[in-house]
Amino acid sequence: MGLKDSLLKIALIVWVFGCVHAETLMLEGRTTPIPAITQSVRALHLRAVGADRVYALHFPETLEALNLSANNLMLLPGDLIPGHLKHLWLSDNQLMSLPQEAGKWHRLTYLNLDRNRLAQLPDLSSTSLRWLRLNHNRLTHLPPLPETIERLYLADNLLRTFASKPKALRHLTLAGNPLETVAPDLGCGLEELDLSNTKITHLPENLTGWQSLRVLNLANCPLSSNEKDRIEAAFDPLKTLILF
Repeated sequence: MGLKDSLLKIALIVWVFGCVHAETLMLEGRTTPIPAITQSVRALHLRAVGADRVYALHFPETLEALNLSANNLMLLPGDLIPGHLKHLWLSDNQLMSLPQEAGKWHRLTYLNLDRNRLAQLPDLSSTSLRWLRLNHNRLTHLPPLPETIERLYLADNLLRTFASKPKALRHLTLAGNPLETVAPDLGCGLEELDLSNTKITHLPENLTGWQSLRVLNLANCPLSSNEKDRIEAAFDPLKTLILF
């Protein structure tokens, strides 16, 4: 560790102990001390502090944002996550599933589960999620999702179909999945759709309902030249950017 890094770490520790009662508390690394977390803390970031230390903590119900990324978490006890959270980061862990209590995270609007080992999810339809990140997992299907979701990221999973689309959805990423076909209404109402690096050889014949798209990413898909020409002709180049 260089002098600059050492000074930054010392400054962080000093800041932490001087701000235990602040609304935002940011800690990183297994050797960083974790002070008592009071109810005045609204946002808590505990990145790479270690699973054993996370499991030993009790989070106040007043928390609104919690970051538990990169802690090598293999499971998530149902009583670990406060029920009043609005933002939750669980990316870069080893999670294979979520507790059934996740369906009761009614106030949650943002959930980041990128780069885990999730093969399934509980029913999340009763939550108020608006932003859901599930890139780089092992999902073969999705549970019922809330109609409130506006951004859904599912890149690099094992999805062969995508059947149901939340009504509020505007941004959808399905890149890197073994998709071969898509539903005729998949692009309807969306602003951005990423189907890159899939096995899709053609899009639906009628793309009239897809005109809301601003960006359509089809890079590295096995599309014929004729199919690319047909897709380009279906959109106004001044309104929609198409990537092949």
